Amino acid sequence: MENLLNSESMEELEELEIDEIHEDDPDLDLSEFTPSVCNQKGKAGGKAGVLSVVNSNNGMRVVLSKELMEHLNYPKTVQVGLADHRIAISEYLGDDYTSYPMSKSGTKSIIYRSELVKQMTERYQLDFRDRTSITFSEVTYKELHGEPIALIKVKEK
Repeated sequence: MENLLNSESMEELEELEIDEIHEDDPDLDLSEFTPSVCNQKGKAGGKAGVLSVVNSNNGMRVVLSKELMEHLNYPKTVQVGLADHRIAISEYLGDDYTSYPMSKSGTKSIIYRSELVKQMTERYQLDFRDRTSITFSEVTYKELHGEPIALIKVKEK
């Protein structure tokens, strides 16, 4: 990026005392500014999300949290089972299940499969009209045949 200060400006800036920088300017007039006002509430503190279903113009994907992947021992692939009010995720759920390869993005693991997103959207009647992702936070970790399994609660509408 181009340096916007020439050497003369830099010298002047270096000569300023710190208290001159923070000094009140009697000529400063805020009447031309419009106040920013927001009544929107921040997200309530609570459990962090463990699974997000993303349906946007930038792609469809299922995002799994670091916490979830830790409990599953960071498998290279996972299988997903859909029940009425729960999603099961494990490295192996059975021969009839598809094994989805995992991609990494920072601390999260991602399944890039639009068909899976469509199945989840339809099964759980997920509404993406006003948003691009829906996140689920309630999870229970169990074992199935000695292997870890995550059971994620899907809230009813």
